[in-house]
Amino acid sequence: MEKTKRFIKAFLIIIGFLIFNIFIDAIVGLLVPGFISNIKTGNILNSKDFAAYGILAGQILKMIILTFFIKKRNKAFVAKLNRRYIQMGKIDKPIKLVGVGLGTVGFGIMFTNIITKVFAGSELLKSANDLMESVFKVNGPLDGIIIIFAVVFGAPIVEEILFRGVLFEELKKETSLKMTIFLTALVFGIYHFNILQTPNTFFMGLVLAYVYHMERSIKAPIIVHAVNNSLVMVPILDQGLSPIGIVIYVALISIGLYSLKNLNKKTI
Repeated sequence: MEKTKRFIKAFLIIIGFLIFNIFIDAIVGLLVPGFISNIKTGNILNSKDFAAYGILAGQILKMIILTFFIKKRNKAFVAKLNRRYIQMGKIDKPIKLVGVGLGTVGFGIMFTNIITKVFAGSELLKSANDLMESVFKVNGPLDGIIIIFAVVFGAPIVEEILFRGVLFEELKKETSLKMTIFLTALVFGIYHFNILQTPNTFFMGLVLAYVYHMERSIKAPIIVHAVNNSLVMVPILDQGLSPIGIVIYVALISIGLYSLKNLNKKTI
């Protein structure tokens, strides 16, 4: 009976979490790009060309809401568990986290190329590519700055606080550690719902949750995520499935696995 209650509670936490994120993304993702499009082009129908503005605005709004939510949850966690809600321990060797980030980049680029080859010509792949093109479309210098800020800074900070912070800590009260890591990764994959991103973000979610658990600091997965998002934007790293590409990906993955293996579990 107790297990059933915990399962239901975990399920409701996930549903509430997804509703919160999807609602903000949908509302802000429609209003802000439309507003920017109207200012720049005089036509609100060109809003998809300014999707990055909506993403950044959504990140800012979520961060404002999270600030108040985390402050409230901190009081409860300190009172009951004598620790912070989201752990903020010191990072001793950030170079290891950079190594882990290199590994996720190598895996991500290689896996994306495999998916592209397997699903070539499919509607699923076409819609995913169209989505990515709209997000990364640069119409001027300001657009480029917005995209870089949203991808390299906004996404790592906000998504890690949300997924490896809030969701991880809430689920950990109801499920085992392994199940918590799996569920946060699964929700992370579902949230990035398209054929190019979902498999990769699920894998990455497993790594990021493990890093958070081992390092006892939300700063750790933020670093890994930031390294990943920074390097995935470097075109030269993507060599397709050519021999040189495979060598690069395997080398990066090897660095990542070595760095991951050498993370030392910290106590609270």
